[in-house]
Amino acid sequence: MITIKDKIINHALNISCEIFNADRDSVTSNKNRSSETIKAKRMFIYYLYKYMEVTHNGMNKYFATINHASSIHHVNKFHFELQRYNDVKKDFDRFLTEMKRFNVYGGGFYEKRKEIKKLLEELNKVKNEKN
Repeated sequence: MITIKDKIINHALNISCEIFNADRDSVTSNKNRSSETIKAKRMFIYYLYKYMEVTHNGMNKYFATINHASSIHHVNKFHFELQRYNDVKKDFDRFLTEMKRFNVYGGGFYEKRKEIKKLLEELNKVKNEKN
């Protein structure tokens, strides 16, 4: 049975491939080193790590051959490019817009995730105040 998280991740892969005109199998199989494939892969890995909270070691669930060091490199490289290059920022903004349209929860996945993070921060703050 496919979970909601898996549906979101599957959609994220499709959108990153669509933005860069990359082949889905090439992105996940690590057999193609074309610029389009690497850009789609890097964005997808960054999204998995930063937004879906997939660990670097957990990336091997979504890629045929990837280790934690490669995942760390892709996340750091994409973060650098996101801060430095307007075209990367525009592509990622487009990606996030498309992901937000893919609304699988009534009120929206991202909104609920933000609420949960805020609540966790408040809980940690209260916990720290008691100590």
